[in-house]
This record gives sequence, structure tokens and C-alpha cells, in this order.
Amino acid sequence: MSQSKSLPEALGFTNARIDSIIESLAAHPYLWAFAVCLLIHPFYLGSEENVPNNAMLIEALLVLAVGFWAIYHLYKGEILGKKGAAAIAVLYLCLDLLAAKIYSQFSTKGMWLLLGGFILVFLLYFLSDSKKYMEQVNSLLILALSFFVKFFYVYYTSVYTRQNDVHKFGGENGHAAYIEYILYNHKLPDFDVRDVWQFCHPPLHHTICAIWIEINENIFGIGYNQARESLQTLTLFYAMAITITAYRIFKHFKLSGMALYVPTIIVAFHPAFILMSGAINNDVLSVVFIMGAILCTLKWYDNQTFFGILKIALCIGLGMMTKLTAALVAIPIAIVFLVVFIKKLRTNGLRLFAQYFVFAVVCVPLGLWFEIKNYILYRVPITYVQEMSDTVTQYIGDQSFISRITDFSSSQFESVFEQWLSYDDNGNAISYNEYNPLVTLLKNSLFGESISEDTFGDNSYMLTLTKVFFWLAAAIAAICLIMMIVNMFRKRERCGLDGTQKALFGVFYLALIINFYKMANDYPFTCTMNFRYITPTVFIGAFFLGTTIKQLRDRQSKLVDIAAYTLSLASLIFAAISVIVYIVVCYPATT
Repeated sequence: MSQSKSLPEALGFTNARIDSIIESLAAHPYLWAFAVCLLIHPFYLGSEENVPNNAMLIEALLVLAVGFWAIYHLYKGEILGKKGAAAIAVLYLCLDLLAAKIYSQFSTKGMWLLLGGFILVFLLYFLSDSKKYMEQVNSLLILALSFFVKFFYVYYTSVYTRQNDVHKFGGENGHAAYIEYILYNHKLPDFDVRDVWQFCHPPLHHTICAIWIEINENIFGIGYNQARESLQTLTLFYAMAITITAYRIFKHFKLSGMALYVPTIIVAFHPAFILMSGAINNDVLSVVFIMGAILCTLKWYDNQTFFGILKIALCIGLGMMTKLTAALVAIPIAIVFLVVFIKKLRTNGLRLFAQYFVFAVVCVPLGLWFEIKNYILYRVPITYVQEMSDTVTQYIGDQSFISRITDFSSSQFESVFEQWLSYDDNGNAISYNEYNPLVTLLKNSLFGESISEDTFGDNSYMLTLTKVFFWLAAAIAAICLIMMIVNMFRKRERCGLDGTQKALFGVFYLALIINFYKMANDYPFTCTMNFRYITPTVFIGAFFLGTTIKQLRDRQSKLVDIAAYTLSLASLIFAAISVIVYIVVCYPATT
């Protein structure tokens, strides 16, 4: 009698097959992420209100098919006998129909989708038994859980909810109008872009969105509102691409164990990227290309190939074609180029010069053609930024910039949510505009502009939790900054980075912060101090936290181990609170 198989083996989860799947995921993570987004797209179309009427039938049939497939393989693997398999199949059919009946009556289906997603991820995790790729499996678990959190956020978030400068579809300005202009006219703006709000941005993101709507609305027959809400399937993928790239950067420096998991968790569950997963403006795609440029530069630094530098040129060029401020990443990358050229001038100078020529030929036209066109035709300055009137209520130019950046009065911390000036029925001011860039950053990074005390109503537990969240995040951010500075002065043997790699991260971080403070000075409005302008600082800070944990663990001291575990625990608590906060923010009872 042949020996019966184990449960995972009977279901086809052999070590060889699991290893091949993991290898495929590692080789093509972006394709897998996009495929998953496309797979779920027809079942929700970007919003809870857009779930098709037949979605329940298709989902129930899919669940039934998967269950029957599993039962058949358990029978073939001699885990179940013929009668047992038949009985379980009948029972499973009844349970599937019952679950569909119960699920259809819930008004909060998104919550059950989130729990179901978590259960599915953990089930697959425990069925896998890959000793060879255990670290990759653990990392995949983190990425998968973060995906369902972001999906939950998108499910309950409209293209009009917690957005920045989107305005409305069918309107005359904002990112929504920009997308529809390209959609309806099949061309880019042929007028002075200064005349219409947000039309000054490069067109890549808006063009992709227009094509997406065209395909969904005019080819697949999806309705007007549904096609526009479905844009969040794109931004959901973009947000996941950011997390994947951050993970690959951490892996590039051979971070492992908790030194890998902790920074990945911070990026995966950071509120900034949860918010971005449902934001249909051009910020999230620009960050995708910025992160891609950093990763490609690190790889090119190790091996200078034409294909490698071409990928950097495409990332920077496409990033600038999405949002011009993506050009900031070119500053630290130029330093890497210069260092490599100086080091290898005698041995490989001609080849490097040819590579830099190819880089310039691809990157500069790709990144600046839109701005150059507007300058030639309408004399729009290359670095033009649309300004608001100083009569708007959020204007803070009545305070000097020095007073704003040096004022850390306790009154600013009475609320952990970003403050905006408002008035009571008698015209008396009952709030104020945030004015300190650093304080505003901390608040905005966690809650954006639209989440406030009113979001949580009289839920005292959540209001207390948000305060804990704010101060914990502030502490982690401070530790990350300190560790970044400390590691800048450590030898490569300890921190794992040489001087050029330190310059890449350090100069980029500095460029982002300087540009942010310059904007806060040049454009004195509360909305200018938005964390979305410097979100790449999250992965830089998380990276140096990971290197710090690695250094602490390498010292093999009980006291040092306690410090490493404390940092890891703090990061896990940060991620857990982030998930709780955004579940409550989106949960229908609180919206």
C-alpha cells in the first residue's frame, strides 16, 4: 500500500512547486501585482457602490470551484475516501450557498472582504513549506496583508473622497477635468495651461487614466461613474509597486530577518501609501518612478551597463513626465554618475561617457518636452507652479517664515490632526491654519488633510489611539532620522553602505526636505505643507532603521538585543494602529 501524502502535498503544494511560484513572484513582482489588481477589478470597479449585480454569483462559483478542486485532490492523495469526499463536497456546497446568502445581507461587505483576504493569505502561508525561501514567504505575507488593507481603503473611498486637487469629473478644472480633456479631445491641452487649474502638470498619469477610462467605458461598456471610480485600481497597483520597490531596495543591501521585515512593514502599512492607493492625482505614479530610479541606480552602480543606465533614464524621464518634481531624484543620481566616472575614467571612461550620452538623450527630452512645448508656445516658465490667491482662508503669509519654522508652542499639539481655519455661526474663528512645516508634516503624514476629530465622532477610544499613533510615529521618525545621520559617519563594515551609496540616500533626503521648506516659504498656504511631496523619505528612514536593527543584532549582546526588539515591536505596533485607524476611517458607520 502506497504511503498517503501530507495535506499540502495532496493539494499540490509540494516544495518544488512552492519554490517555483516563489521564484516567479520574485522575478516578476510587478506583473503579479498588476495581475491581481486586474483580477479583482471586475468585482468592484473601484468602489463599494459599483459592485456588479452578478459579482456574488461569480464569486460563489469561484469559491465552489476551488473547494471542489481541493476536495478532489484530497481524495486523489488518499487523505479522504470516496464517501468522505462526497459528503464533504455536499456539505461544502451547502456552506458556500449559506455563506453567499449571509454575505449578501451584510451592509458592510468590505469588512468581510478584508477578513476573508486575511484568512486566505494566512491559509496559503501555513500551507507553504518552503524552507529554501522562508524569508521571501514571510515578506510576501507582509505585502499581501498590506494589499488587502489598501484594497479595503479603496473599496470604501470614492474618487471624490480625501483627494487632492481632483475636483470633479464633468467639471472644468482639477486633475479630473485634465483626464477628461485628454479622454474627449484625444489630444493634450493646446492652450496656455496657466489658465486652467492643474493643467500645468505633465500628462503621463492623466493620459494613462484617460486610456483606462476609454477601455472600460467604451470597450467593456462600464458606466460613466463606474469607469471613473475604477481609476483606483490603477492607483492601488501603483501603491503596491512602491512597497515592492522599497522591499527590493532593502534586499539589495542584504537586509534579512527583522532587519528586512521591520522596514518593509513600515512602508507597507504607512498611512501615506494607504491614502495614495485611493488618490487619483499624479503623486503616486511619480513616486513609483522615483523609487524605480533609486533601485536601478543601485544596480547600475554595481554593474555599469547600457541597459541599466537606460532604465534609470526611463524612470527619471517618465517620473518627470508624470510630475516635474520627480527631477529631484536626478540630483543624487548625478553624484553617483560623477563618482563612478572619476573612479573609472582611465579604465572605462569612454564607455561611461557613451552611457551618459545615451542617458541624456533619453531622459531630458522625455522629462521636459511638455514644459518646453508650453514655453515655446505660451512662454510658460519651465518650473511654473500655479499659485493661489492670498485671500483664501488657508493663507498663512501674514506670519514670517522664520517664526513659522521655529514655533513649537504646545497649543499646536492639542490636536494630532491637521488644523484648518474655520468659523462659528457668529463669524468667530474656532480653529487655526497649521503653519509650522514640521508639525504639519507629522500630522499630515498620518491623517492627510481630511481626517479629523469629527471623523471618529464621540469614539473616545479611537481619539486616544490616534494620539498614541501620532507620538509613536513621531518617535519612530526621530529615531530613523538620527540613525540615518549616525550611519552617514559609520564605516562601510558597520552600516553596509559605501560613501557613494550614502550620498545617494543622504543627498536625496536633503533635496526633498530643502525643496519642501522652500515651497513652504514661497507658497505660504497650509496645503503646501503636505506630506505627499516627500513620501520617499519614508523608505529612506525605514531603510536606516533596518540597518540599525541589523547592527544591533550583530553585536550579540542582551542589552542590545532588547533595543533591537524594542524598535521592532514599536514598528509592529505602528503598523497595527495604522490598520485599525484606516479600517475605522473607512468603515461605513463612521463615514
